[in-house]
Amino acid sequence: MAGQHNLKYRLRLNLALLVSVSSSLAIASHVLPISALEITTLSRQFQIAKTPDERQPEAVQQGIEQIPAVEPPVTPQRTQSINSPLPARIPPEDTNPTPQPASSIPEQSTPRETKPAPQPAPVNSTPRESNPTPQPVQNRSVSPPQGQIQTPNTNSGRSRNQNPKDIAAASTRTPAYKKLNFVDIAFGILDKRDFQSQGRPYHFYQFEGRENQLIQIRLVGSADQRRSNNLNLRPFMLLLDPNNNVILKRRSGEINRDAFIFARLPVEGTYTIAVTSQNPGDTGRYSLAIRNDRASYILDESGELTLQNFVLKQNGSPYNVSQFQGTKNQLVSVRVDSVNEEFSPYIVLLNSQGQRIATNSDRDGKYSTFIDRARLPEDGTYYIVVTSSNPQGRGNYRLTLF
Repeated sequence: MAGQHNLKYRLRLNLALLVSVSSSLAIASHVLPISALEITTLSRQFQIAKTPDERQPEAVQQGIEQIPAVEPPVTPQRTQSINSPLPARIPPEDTNPTPQPASSIPEQSTPRETKPAPQPAPVNSTPRESNPTPQPVQNRSVSPPQGQIQTPNTNSGRSRNQNPKDIAAASTRTPAYKKLNFVDIAFGILDKRDFQSQGRPYHFYQFEGRENQLIQIRLVGSADQRRSNNLNLRPFMLLLDPNNNVILKRRSGEINRDAFIFARLPVEGTYTIAVTSQNPGDTGRYSLAIRNDRASYILDESGELTLQNFVLKQNGSPYNVSQFQGTKNQLVSVRVDSVNEEFSPYIVLLNSQGQRIATNSDRDGKYSTFIDRARLPEDGTYYIVVTSSNPQGRGNYRLTLF
């Protein structure tokens, strides 16, 4: 009897254990989802703190959004675009790969060159046929072909006694070039008898440049106010590369009548400076000088304001941002030039907290802007915001920091 009683007791104990384990499992299966939901709802009330590097772009973006609409106010003025008077050369001269297979191509070209050789023979025969007819005028028949070869290359038609219209047309086709060095100052007077293009007289200067050479060019006009023999001039200049592509355009200011170009030469070769007047038909006196730019640039970048840029919140002007590392009490200067005088640049210097350190002084003219010797308050990352004073302003620019 005692054994049966113990067996029943064990069965009851095992049953109680099974019930307790199953009930605990059932409770746990319902508690886990509830606790998980509570954790997610509570986690929404807390945010992980961002590092300074993560907070910095947000502060800078807020500083950009607070840039005023226009500072100082600039009224857009329509100015006539002055294009290069010299056509750009498509570089067939760059066909250097063709002489590389020199074994086959010259062999084909030499017979082609020998074919025109018999062609000059009939040319020589024709004057022989013409010479016997004017036999007493043999000396005259020989001199005209020589003059015809020389006049288009040098005298541009001035040696011929023709109408003034023909002379003007010939002078328009053949500009004269003057050599320019990095020491002397060139003086000139634009005259109506000079090379003409778009109703403006032109002078041309050439110099030899190296790849990545930094140069500065200064063109100074004349404020002569004499009633007679007035040489007053507001000059304009274009810098052309060896293929006559425009690198920079610059006009003189309204007050000082000085025009400056700061440029980095792209390739080695012969460069051209075209000097003319801002207004068609104007003539007058100027001086021109070129020097090496000895500034040590921290940044030297090219950029473009386009429709694809971000825009300022205040007025919708497009902008670009460049950054650099600065140290406390460091003095920095920033310059932005509109390459083709397409817009009036406006620049703002911000620190990593989005605070404005400096803005442009607007002293360098309509198409150039400058921050002069801004003192950095602390070590860190600084940002240069390049935009346009006019919301519709677009175009290429060069940014330099030194």
